[in-house]
Amino acid sequence: MEFGEFSKANYSISLDTKSQLFSARSNDDPKFEATGVTIQDALSELAKLDAKIRL
Repeated sequence: MEFGEFSKANYSISLDTKSQLFSARSNDDPKFEATGVTIQDALSELAKLDAKIRL
């Protein structure tokens, strides 16, 4: 088994199952949060809020 950091992503993604919206939140600054119908929509909106987000 290999252990280590495999992702350099500085955001996290969650799904609200009631509203069926994805939520993307910056790990560097949690006040930056965006939602979207797809993961890509949520990440795109988050990138507009936080310039540190790399897609």
